[in-house]
Amino acid sequence: MEKEFLTVRSLSKLLDMSEQTTYKLAREGVIPGRVKVGKSVRFNKTVVVEWLQNGGAKDDSEN
Repeated sequence: MEKEFLTVRSLSKLLDMSEQTTYKLAREGVIPGRVKVGKSVRFNKTVVVEWLQNGGAKDDSEN
């Protein structure tokens, strides 16, 4: 099974927020599924979708 990844731009559109806010929330650990690919940042789509389905709440079980 291949994983799909979202760019910051596509995630920002999905969340209806600016790219700057998306970067900030990702750095703070609010948005899960962040993966660094070289200097780029991508988000695991499955993880993000599950997070959104759970109301976007921070999952403390990951810590």
